[in-house]
This record gives sequence, structure tokens and C-alpha cells, in this order.
Amino acid sequence: MTRNPARYDRLRQIERMDVEEKYTHIWWLDMGYEFTWDFGVAGAIATASSVAPPHMAALLVRTGEITENTQRRMEHFGLLAIQMVRYGFKDPRGLAAVRQMNRIHANAVRHISDEHQQWSISNDEFLFVLATGMIIPIRWLDRYAWRKPSRQERVAAYLHNREQGRLMGIKNIPDSYEGLVRFHDAYVEKHFTYSPEAARLWQALEPTVIEPLVGGLPARLRPLGRRLAKAAMPALITPAMRKAFGVREPSRLRQLLVDTAFRIRAARERGRPPVLESPIPDPMPSPSFPQADYRVEDLGPAHTTAARSAPDPAA
Repeated sequence: MTRNPARYDRLRQIERMDVEEKYTHIWWLDMGYEFTWDFGVAGAIATASSVAPPHMAALLVRTGEITENTQRRMEHFGLLAIQMVRYGFKDPRGLAAVRQMNRIHANAVRHISDEHQQWSISNDEFLFVLATGMIIPIRWLDRYAWRKPSRQERVAAYLHNREQGRLMGIKNIPDSYEGLVRFHDAYVEKHFTYSPEAARLWQALEPTVIEPLVGGLPARLRPLGRRLAKAAMPALITPAMRKAFGVREPSRLRQLLVDTAFRIRAARERGRPPVLESPIPDPMPSPSFPQADYRVEDLGPAHTTAARSAPDPAA
């Protein structure tokens, strides 16, 4: 399929930018323009990967937010993430989003703790979730997108996530993109094992990966698209995720068919003109807020939006 040279105009723009100053803007150009569909799918896979370790899975099953309020949880966290990347942390709107994320985490562990068990999220768990939100999407882009992200884009992703981590009060963040990858992979190797709680979370989260996969299809084709996406899912998630969730390994033929289908899509995308306007509106409507009339304080579980005075490490 014919390659469109103009498709690389934004990459050339990104390569001219000062990554030390413009890292969040570069990350937003990738998410909001270059690879929007890919980030929708890979971001949902990253969320699933972040809940796979047994302790995190047990905590999240206990809160019930993923198993009982799946759509709200994914929708609200997505709105917060978009706000952080669209505006950055020097803008009050981006800073408000990370502060609300801190309130959600603080209130979650307080909400489920009692005299019998005190729950907590360790620094390494926070760091793993932070790393996963960056590394899983970048690895998806390397594998399936119409082009691989450049070194400049990887550094920008790292610098944005490092700043987010610091505002979340996370300690011992590695000092490079490669260091964060090494931490992530070592954590996966050590902690990913099967648990019934993780399997239960995957049952809730799998549809949130399927929907962005089929979102661009005509309505009449979406039922078929969902069946195909579900069949492809074992080939799309990582081997460590399959182990944690109890998902059967795909056959070599299924893996080959899935990889081929996505590479054909990438080739088609390579021939398209560059995206001039982000498909993510500002502000972004959602099922809970079809008019996009939410406040940041409205986002999160009910116990957080009703209790806004939790300790805030970013304050």
C-alpha cells in the first residue's frame, strides 16, 4: 500500500521540539493525533495489566469499583488521564486531575479498611501502575501502529509520567525511560501469577478492551466485530497477563492471523493523510456526562466524590 509522505509531518514537528520543555505536548500529540485509536485499545489493555498482580487484584475486588461499576471507573479515570495529558501539570486543569487521582487512591484504601484489615498500596505498586500506563501503549505502538514511536517520543512519555509520579508522591522513580522499563519488567516477572481475583477483574475489563477495537465499525457490523475481537484477545494481551488472568495461550495460527490483520491495518493507516484535528473533543463528553459538563471533583467513586478532604500528596 502506498505510503503518504505527509503522514510523517507531525513526527518531523515533534523531532524539532525541545523535549525537556514540551514533553507533555509531545505525549499529547501522540495520544490525541498520531495514534488515537491505538491508545484507546492499548490504554484499556494497560489498565487490565495494572490490576493483574494478586495483591492489587484483591484490593480492587474488595473496592468493587471495577467489578460492579466498570463503565464508571474506566470512564472517569479516562477523563482524568486525558486532562493530565492534554493540559500538562503546569496548567491548573492538569494539576487538578492528578490531585483528584490522589484523592481517589487515598479514599479507596480508607473505604475498604476496617479493624480486621488495613489495606494499603505500596510505593512499588504505584510505580508499577505508573510504568504500565506508559510501557504497554508504547509496546503496542511498536508492534501494531502505522509507525514506531521515535526516541524523542519515548523520552517525552517518560518525562511526563515521571512528573505525574512525583505529583502522586511516588518515590524512587528510575532516572530514564530504560530504567523504568527495567523496573516494570522485573516487577512483572516477580509478581504476575494467577489469582481468582485477577481472573474476576479480567471478566469485567475484557469488554472495555473489545469496545475500542470495534468502535469504528458500522453499527450493523459491531456484533460480529465483538465476537472476532474476543477471539483475538488472547493474542493481544501479554503472556504475563494470560498467566495472571488464567487465559489460554493462543495457537500459533491464531497469533499469526491477529498479527497479520493488525499489520494490514497499519499499512492502510500509513497511506492516509495526517490528522489535522484531534478526534478527542475538548472538553470530552462521556456516557455519564454527555454534555461534558463535569467538574474534576465529580470524577471517581462515590465515596471519593462525596469526601473531598482526603490527604493530597500533590498539594
